[in-house]
Amino acid sequence: MKKRGIALLLALVLMLRILPVQAQAASALAAITFDDGPSKYTSGLLDELDKRDVKVTFFMQGCNAEKYPSVVKRAYEAGHQIASHTYNHPQLTKLSDKEIQNQLSTTDSILNNAIGTNNSYMLRPPYGSTNERVLPAIGRPAIIWSVDTLDWKSRNADAVYQHIVNDTKDGSIVLLHDLYATSVSGALRGIDTLLSQGYELVTVEELLRRRGSDAVSGKKYFSASGKTTLPGISQPAITPAETEDGYLVSLSADEGTAIYYTTDGTAPTSQSTLYTGPFRLEGGADVKAFAAYTLNGGRSRVSEATLELPRAEKPVITLTEDTAVMTSGGEIYYTLDGTVPTAAAARYSGPVPVTAGTFIQAIAVQPGCRDSQASSLLYSGLGNIFSDIRPTNWYYHAVDSVVFQGLMTAANQTFSPEGTVRRRDLVTVLYRQAGQPEPLDTYIFSDVTGSDSAYAAIMWAAEQNILSGFEDGTIRPDAAVTREQLAVILYRMRPEPPEVDPAALYSFEDWESIQDYARDAVAWTVSQGILSGVSDTLLSPDSTVTRAQLASIVLRCQAF
Repeated sequence: MKKRGIALLLALVLMLRILPVQAQAASALAAITFDDGPSKYTSGLLDELDKRDVKVTFFMQGCNAEKYPSVVKRAYEAGHQIASHTYNHPQLTKLSDKEIQNQLSTTDSILNNAIGTNNSYMLRPPYGSTNERVLPAIGRPAIIWSVDTLDWKSRNADAVYQHIVNDTKDGSIVLLHDLYATSVSGALRGIDTLLSQGYELVTVEELLRRRGSDAVSGKKYFSASGKTTLPGISQPAITPAETEDGYLVSLSADEGTAIYYTTDGTAPTSQSTLYTGPFRLEGGADVKAFAAYTLNGGRSRVSEATLELPRAEKPVITLTEDTAVMTSGGEIYYTLDGTVPTAAAARYSGPVPVTAGTFIQAIAVQPGCRDSQASSLLYSGLGNIFSDIRPTNWYYHAVDSVVFQGLMTAANQTFSPEGTVRRRDLVTVLYRQAGQPEPLDTYIFSDVTGSDSAYAAIMWAAEQNILSGFEDGTIRPDAAVTREQLAVILYRMRPEPPEVDPAALYSFEDWESIQDYARDAVAWTVSQGILSGVSDTLLSPDSTVTRAQLASIVLRCQAF
């Protein structure tokens, strides 16, 4: 009885934890829309929208949707609204009714094939051009706009941003195009500002619904302002009741919505199970669910609930004289070839001989528990030991080399490849690479003392004019190093001013964002293959340098 009471208490706590946050009515709504795509920029745009939890409407051309069907599917399943912009952007007033229907039906078919199910799609007439004959012929709502960013004309991210923040009002429908990198960049900045001003950004479908407006075929919509603002779609409530062999799970959501759910931890989609009543789960499960008035642009956020047995603690792996020793409270199963172990892998029964280049992974298995997460230990090719580096990491060989040379370290076998490089870290590496010469002079900085572990390196860097102090008497050793700052420091280390080829920067769309003082240095490091782009088109000069990036750059510099 006591055990049962504790279990019920735990279930109650779980229920309280997973009840959804009820959607509230917002005082300011707006719909961000993108025309003409998808394009090579749309996937990156979806990544950024996902980070912001913002849903938009994509008015897609059929000819482009044919080229990027996976992007269409991804946008749809992420909860964005997919809509039509005809097959190849003709002016509808110059087409016959039959030609208009062919444009729309062809595009509908392409979108349906990409998504995997039949949908109805709102239309944005190309150029916003309609007349009394076209509107009945299209047989669906015609979505125009109230804010034209003119992004196609300016191709300037700042101009796009200014149009969004200056022209958007409550109920606005904002026109953009995901064909241009400048449009995507300006749109994301504008979205961030609108969010900070309290706007809720929704699909056109949701904007009209929440303003109490039915989307009527053959009618034009420029915006959706008004006194009425209905609440957004609430996330489903996930209510588990404990049973002898698991759980009985109930889901509930706003009246009129359908609920789609999964029980294996994967994100629910339009193809997931449709909720029709309480369902049983044996043992633990990861339940995720969303509610939808319409799957195309009218979905809630996803609710999550972990109904699980406790997880066994990860084993501890230590390396002693080419022998791996593993300890745990349960049975241990391990692999030495980089594969993820299961209970079917080798069972640990005593110290395991290993050689350089071995990647060990191990799990613990205990009765009444889920298998533990995998512990890992890499005995690198150069004899280093890492707990957070894998042989498949792009930076593996660079990290292995710089740690072997003593230029960088792995504290407690942890390298922290994504850790931020500070000014003290950078000059310490350069100082070690220079042989750690005794500085000939000392400098006074208010934020560095002789007891600082990086003191000698900072004095040496100041002496070599590699690192400069600031007007306030500090040298800011803990400030993060950006990619362009790193380029400047490497450029200063050259004995003679190297020749600079500014054309090396022109292949990057953001080269003009490099600050003037750093442009020659960045051009030189790029032309020498020391600094590469974060992608084929972006250099990202103001992003901070990670430890993995520094290891790779140090190794490239050794070739000079």
